[in-house]
Amino acid sequence: MKRRRGLAWPMALGLAVFFPTGSSMAECESVRGRIVSTQVPVFSDGELCPSVLQLCTEGRFSGDLKGDFKFIANSLTPFSALDPTTAQDVVAVTGVNYLRPRELCAGTLVFTDTSAFSLSLDGYVGGLENVDGSVSTGTCEGATGRIRIEGVFVEGCVDCTYRGEICTASDNDGDDEDDDDD
Repeated sequence: MKRRRGLAWPMALGLAVFFPTGSSMAECESVRGRIVSTQVPVFSDGELCPSVLQLCTEGRFSGDLKGDFKFIANSLTPFSALDPTTAQDVVAVTGVNYLRPRELCAGTLVFTDTSAFSLSLDGYVGGLENVDGSVSTGTCEGATGRIRIEGVFVEGCVDCTYRGEICTASDNDGDDEDDDDD
């Protein structure tokens, strides 16, 4: 039986040339650091916690993403409600995290958050935060990426580490090459 050469590899190469996976318009950075926050009924700027669950935190990112943030929970679901064979003290939480980075971009970087944490004394928390560039503001608008968080959630205080990648629009300084010849 004669083996035919497939077109998959040449097609993939062609797609990579015409539709690159990376963008020359975006600058991506690997990020890692620490998040420390406290559960609050009222944010430090005087805004009441708008969560229907009354679950909000505020605090600070340090490391590669530096800045203050506010987190507002949208849903809280006991894992046992999803699967009765799972730990009875673990809950899933979704929400929105608003970070005002000091260096990466000017504006607000908005993350959608999906996390799980234990209500037990060890208070483990882990989750994934995806950048929502469509609602991020300023030069953070259009940003993409995600970070993974893990750490502890004890008595309303969160102490976590994060790591991931954030991509923001470049400043387009390299676009002036054609103008130099005129």
